[in-house]
Amino acid sequence: MNMVKKIKQNKCLLLLLAFVVTFGCKPDPLEYARPDNLVGTLVPQLEGLGTFNYYLQGLKQNGYEEPLTKGGSWTLFAPTDEAFESFMAEEGYASFASIPPERVENIIKYSIIISAWNTTTLTYYDRGFYEGNSLKRRTQYQDPIVEVDAADYSLSTLVPPPEPGTYYIDTSNGRIKPVTYWLDAYFDAKPVALASDYDFIFPGKTFEEGDMKVFESHVEQTNVVAENGMIYVLDKVIEPRVNQYQNLSSEEYGGKYSTFKKLLERFGYFNYRGEQEDPETGEVFPLHYLSFHTGIVNNFLPFNPNDENYPFIKSAVDRTLANSTGLIVPTNDALQAYLDGDSVIGQFYDSYEDMPLDVLGKFLSPFFIPDFWSLCPSYFGQTYDVGLNLVDFQPEDVVDRKMCSNGFFVGVDKVYTNSSFGSAMGPVLFDPNYTIMLKSIQELGIDNALQSQGIDFSIFGIRNDQFRQVQDPNSAFRKITVLGYEPDLSVIYMLVEGDPVVSNNRVYPDPLATNPSASDISYVTTTLKDIVLNQIVEAAVDFNSDNYYQTKSGEFIYATGGNSVLGGGNISSGVSADVVEIQEGNNGKFYEMSTFIERPEHFTAGTLLDNLGAFSMFYQVLSSADALIDIPSYEEDKLINFLSPLKTYTLLAPNNNAVLQAITDGVIPDPDPDYLATLDELGLAIAKQDLLNFAKKHFIQQAIPTDGQTTGTFASLYFADVVDFIPVYDQFSVENSHSALSLTLTNVASGESVTTSGITNLLSRKVVIHELDNYIK
Repeated sequence: MNMVKKIKQNKCLLLLLAFVVTFGCKPDPLEYARPDNLVGTLVPQLEGLGTFNYYLQGLKQNGYEEPLTKGGSWTLFAPTDEAFESFMAEEGYASFASIPPERVENIIKYSIIISAWNTTTLTYYDRGFYEGNSLKRRTQYQDPIVEVDAADYSLSTLVPPPEPGTYYIDTSNGRIKPVTYWLDAYFDAKPVALASDYDFIFPGKTFEEGDMKVFESHVEQTNVVAENGMIYVLDKVIEPRVNQYQNLSSEEYGGKYSTFKKLLERFGYFNYRGEQEDPETGEVFPLHYLSFHTGIVNNFLPFNPNDENYPFIKSAVDRTLANSTGLIVPTNDALQAYLDGDSVIGQFYDSYEDMPLDVLGKFLSPFFIPDFWSLCPSYFGQTYDVGLNLVDFQPEDVVDRKMCSNGFFVGVDKVYTNSSFGSAMGPVLFDPNYTIMLKSIQELGIDNALQSQGIDFSIFGIRNDQFRQVQDPNSAFRKITVLGYEPDLSVIYMLVEGDPVVSNNRVYPDPLATNPSASDISYVTTTLKDIVLNQIVEAAVDFNSDNYYQTKSGEFIYATGGNSVLGGGNISSGVSADVVEIQEGNNGKFYEMSTFIERPEHFTAGTLLDNLGAFSMFYQVLSSADALIDIPSYEEDKLINFLSPLKTYTLLAPNNNAVLQAITDGVIPDPDPDYLATLDELGLAIAKQDLLNFAKKHFIQQAIPTDGQTTGTFASLYFADVVDFIPVYDQFSVENSHSALSLTLTNVASGESVTTSGITNLLSRKVVIHELDNYIK
């Protein structure tokens, strides 16, 4: 209780003291008066420095004098009177009053940054406070709303074109224009050479250690402190900088980049942003942005050169203050010379306007650089575009350079082409005869892989008009023919023939349907993709080798005669697919073909049926083991129930004598149905399991022709043991002889071997069949 009482007494004393302090006495005004040695707010500080009379006039006439005097937190990049006088002399102004008011307004707004930043904190990137990461800050300036004529733009056809007439365009796209500066800390954080790289960006200017620059302006004095901010003293007037897109139209170039501008605008569109009221007249008008379709996955522009923001991070993270892009721009003459010269594009297009957007997007992509430093001397020979492809950028090609508000603009007198143009994919990209093949490759998602370096590809072109009577990859009897397609290939009409279940032929999707069936379109798309996969080999093909090569579909083709390839179907029909013309690429070859490569006509069971003279007994083994699945209304083929349609296999098929020997040796029962009918239920079940195991032992889980190359250890489909719920398949090492046209397989566990003989390289769907005059134990 005494302790509680003491605490209460202390509380009373504290309350009394507070009362006395608050009401019992008043502070001495002199003691709390403003010290005489304070520097003052920004405007008084500028006045006191005595060299900013023109700048102060500009602040006053644009309404910034009061806010910069009273408070807030600001950073000013303030040009001196001498800087203004140089500016007026260069621009032909007799006095400050003769500078157009809107130009003064732009200069003032572009010099003011919210918040006070010193030379250290200026380089802090605001989403990660790491010194040296930032080179920009947003100013008070935004580009104006202007009235334009739609006829002056070559806009995208991906969206409905604007109606003819004039439009109000917010040229800022809603963005505040940033200013760019250079400090030691920023250079130190980059693997670049400070002096040479800055000098390259700003010819005739130098950067010494300890300097600060705002664009090309030298900062004569840094960190001039005011009560409500920071002042940096500039020796040059800095006006708002154009962005990379705007720079294409800069008067100093005399229109020499107009072709590139038109090419970019083919991805541009007027983006409606709502109604805007004119504050002076009260008139309400529709407002638009000039936006661009972007995204390298869709072969659009890699980024928007008309955007003041750094464009690569599409999330809450804004890296505008920490990064800038590079844009390489060929001159009109360079673009025309490339088209007229010995270029891949020139073989297919007379003008850039004729190029489809996906081709144009690929053509433009090497000019878009994710980091502007890649265009500076420290990186010469190491310039990569947004797709991480090396660009053959050479400093001697440079004719213009300018640091824009959103990145580095470099004009060149040369065209740097996408590496894919010179790849084996080049003709597929450009030749309108191969648009269906191109669409299928893109939908498969392998187009970038087929343009990559380091692998020799062989692409056997299949023209749009060659999709005639092609075997349906997923059917034993159907054949497909492309009848026509929409110009944008959004719908492709495919005739399907030969289905014994459907009495009449059918077109997918129904051409008379108002809305094409999604399932029909999916069937067409899947079928065409599977056909195209059979036209691509991920290896160089030697047509004099008389050898086998696996296509991307998993099927094999046979190269022979110096210019012919035969798929399983070509071998059956005796009609080869012949090379008409070869185009050499930097990662392989493209072959113009006389016809498509035909897949094997039959599945494995049907192929065995075609060769009953050798394999009738093994076919009986499969049948009696209940391993065959009927194909409705089709007696010429069957499926094997333990084979996956998504995998490839080798069948080492014991011939009739070998199967008879296995019966004699007691390895399997007689597969004759008459014999099996004599067995009781248990005996029949055991007999069928023995026959099934015998069949599985002869299927290897890898397609292996006698190409002399495919070797290693592979599993069969038979297992006698299961460990931790995982089957332990028999393993076989393979010796492969192309000269002897034979395979030798050795059981890794038992050491017993078998060697193929007789019929070899018999191609069925996803399965290569070789004859054995023995059997695998």
